[in-house]
Amino acid sequence: MAPPVVYGGWIVLAASFFCAMLVIGGTIYVYQLFVLPATAELGISRGSASNAFIALLLGIAIWSPVAGRLFDRMSARLLMPLGGIAYAAGMITVASTGSPVAMLLAVFVFLGLANALAGGLAANTLAARWFARRRGRALGIASIASSAGGFAMIPVLTALITRFGWRQALLVAGACIGATIVTLALLFIRDRPDVRLMTAAGEIDVTSAPVGEAEWTFSKLTRSRQFWLIALSVGLLLASDQAILTSQFPYFLDIGLETAQAAAIVTAMTGSAILGKLLVGFLAERLDVRWLYGMVALFHAALLAVLLVQPGFLFMLVFVSIFGAAVGGIYPVWSVLVSQHFGAASFGIAFGAMALFTQVLAITFVAFANRLFDATGTYTDAYLAFIGAVVLGMVVMAMVRRISHAPQENISWED
Repeated sequence: MAPPVVYGGWIVLAASFFCAMLVIGGTIYVYQLFVLPATAELGISRGSASNAFIALLLGIAIWSPVAGRLFDRMSARLLMPLGGIAYAAGMITVASTGSPVAMLLAVFVFLGLANALAGGLAANTLAARWFARRRGRALGIASIASSAGGFAMIPVLTALITRFGWRQALLVAGACIGATIVTLALLFIRDRPDVRLMTAAGEIDVTSAPVGEAEWTFSKLTRSRQFWLIALSVGLLLASDQAILTSQFPYFLDIGLETAQAAAIVTAMTGSAILGKLLVGFLAERLDVRWLYGMVALFHAALLAVLLVQPGFLFMLVFVSIFGAAVGGIYPVWSVLVSQHFGAASFGIAFGAMALFTQVLAITFVAFANRLFDATGTYTDAYLAFIGAVVLGMVVMAMVRRISHAPQENISWED
């Protein structure tokens, strides 16, 4: 059977990539842009403003295991458009109401659901299904969606907020991004490839591929030592990532940088993260993923150290252009670890269940950083604590069992 001109997996990956890019960039990454204008209008502290981000993370945490199970059982072509609709509903509701409680509920219910159905979970699940031989690079590409979202959405939302105000910016983003996600999902998302198609594309070798993969359940996952080791080590870096993302823009303004300079640093960091994730995904097909975790963790610690030093604009810009891969670089490592230990057939439930735990850590770190700021007027103590968390993550990762076989091979859950 002759392979098609373009393997369908690349089309599915591209569509899910852009959906995740829009929903993650349009929520997690742009939150920091709304902190100062929203606190000024509503008359609340930054600690109180962080409740919105915590509500988002809590929504993602609660919806992710449900969405993961749904992706393993139902059509992604149905689920992802629902994520686009949820995104539009959430952003429009936040923009239209003056009630902080209504805002928090909209963020928790609608934007949390949007991230679970059309964000990284969807993109990574589809990448794990459609790719085997090139799964590392496919998951690396899928993980870029978050950084690409920040790279694309931060300048756009900054311009919209500056010209029209934060509420109007939310309305425009909600309508445009929601409609785009629905359109992309309906036109290009396909659930599962045929074995013959994957064989023709060189993704699997039917003479050596396993008959099937063990099916993981939520109960089996919670009894797996490897599940908890991966969840803790990955969760510590992800939590530090989220806390940095919510604080870096106002932090740069606090240390005396201008708005344009702060936006340039954040954009440079996300651009660097894109290249870093591609490299990590490519190397994951060749190297022990635990060593890649160590590399990302060291970069992350170096980034936190530089933030503590508070250098000038030019030095900061150059540094984050090189070490920006630390922010979000853990995502391809996480995806590959999940696919290696739990297989493509159960990727959705494993990734979603793990997200429940990692988001709880992220909520804790974000609340910790903002409460410390309210008490001390600086993020210094929080950043110091995050360096300790990174070191702990490296210790835990050293206890994760090494997987030496091809990603499509079967793995028993009794480990």
